[in-house]
Amino acid sequence: MDMNVDVDVDRGMAGIPAPEVAHLRDVLDGLADNPALPDDVAVRLLAYRQGHRLAGWQGFTPSPDLCEAFVAAGQSEHLARVPSLPGSVAAKLALDPDADVRRALADNPRLAPELLGRLAADPDAGVRAAAAAAWTDPPEEALRALLTDPDPKVRVAACTRRPPRDLYGELLAGPTTRLRVIPHLELDRETAALLAADPDEDVRRRLAGHPELAPEVRDLLARDPNAVVRGGVFERADTPPELRAEIHAGLLAGSLRADEDPAAADEDDFHCYVALVASELTPYPWVTADPVPYADSPYLGMRRAAARSGALPDEQRRRMYEDEDATVRFFAFAGSPDPDPVVAEGLERRHVQGKFPGRPADRVRFPAETLRRFGADPSPRLRVLALRDPELPAELAERLAADEDAAVRREVAGSGHPRLPLPALLRLLGDAGRLVAAAAASSPMLPQAVMRQIVDRADAAGGPPLPDDDDFDDDSDCDCDCDCGAA
Repeated sequence: MDMNVDVDVDRGMAGIPAPEVAHLRDVLDGLADNPALPDDVAVRLLAYRQGHRLAGWQGFTPSPDLCEAFVAAGQSEHLARVPSLPGSVAAKLALDPDADVRRALADNPRLAPELLGRLAADPDAGVRAAAAAAWTDPPEEALRALLTDPDPKVRVAACTRRPPRDLYGELLAGPTTRLRVIPHLELDRETAALLAADPDEDVRRRLAGHPELAPEVRDLLARDPNAVVRGGVFERADTPPELRAEIHAGLLAGSLRADEDPAAADEDDFHCYVALVASELTPYPWVTADPVPYADSPYLGMRRAAARSGALPDEQRRRMYEDEDATVRFFAFAGSPDPDPVVAEGLERRHVQGKFPGRPADRVRFPAETLRRFGADPSPRLRVLALRDPELPAELAERLAADEDAAVRREVAGSGHPRLPLPALLRLLGDAGRLVAAAAASSPMLPQAVMRQIVDRADAAGGPPLPDDDDFDDDSDCDCDCDCGAA
């Protein structure tokens, strides 16, 4: 495997005894995630059903020998999904007798069009459906064949692009294809009226988002009995401000009832909650294109979309740093052309991780002295930022490796920081926290001799280790970005 990781494979091992290893099953998982894993260890890990992890690396490039090992180990399905799969191997997998392997191959984002076309005509409907969903630009003849396939799941999967007009009626008549094909239709008034009266609220919700919806149909859906449909109208660019405010007020009232007294709330109240949350997560590209009118919007989702925009004037952007919503503050700062480390630190201390990835510290390069100060900060979230100092003093790295917070130790363990002393990294393999131990095994700074020792230990145990009884009762590790300290 060529992962372009330049490390001394057995650095500093002289005189260092084999490390203690805790949670052997999890350590094997971590080892399979290690970007510096040599082929011989990768092959041995296949015996421990680690093909899905090995194949899941970004940039994973298996050698021909490793491809053969995947096939021999019965893990061709995982190999088939590797984007850098050699063409000759892909061609062989396209003929694999196992339909699950061919289905996985159809999901491969870099599969050659000729192979995708072959899979689109596969005798297995699941394979054809996977190919139909993945094929972004099929010839019209192939698209027509998929849209008229005898299996409904194939027809549904093919409804991801505009169909030939003469198939509209057939696709709209089918309950499985109607929902999926709506966004791709050239919508006329008669069809819109029929869909607006459809008994399936999912159909009406999908219709509410169609860009060619006539105003009278839009206004009809704004009074739909289902809150999620009304929410779809709220999110439209052409919804009048008064109507948008009316819809939002109704969603907010229902959501509050569902939150304050779930026992007394009705079904629509819970739908209001769902629609309100969706309105806060919608990207609103039309707001991002013209953010100024929405920078002070009463609607959270629109403020977030405005904050994302590169067209936001600096004065408004700085004002959004004080928004009540952490995501608005982060988006506004992330778009700054000249991010200030002092502002970034202030935003970091207030930041609460939501459903969007990233944090203010990701958008700025802190000076080394600031990063080292963070290493002694009371907040675990800030302590882990010290690892961004490429010249981090070894004693500070070692202290962080022994931090009281398991999430900090986990970040240190998996960081691959070159200034972390090897004995400290090896101690983390025996950490009481199973995710910490797994992260240490994933470090590219782990000597290859130790990687082999870990697999030797698993082999000596007689096969794949079973979960420990307490593995799922360990509160010392948390994968979230809450106040537990996860970075």
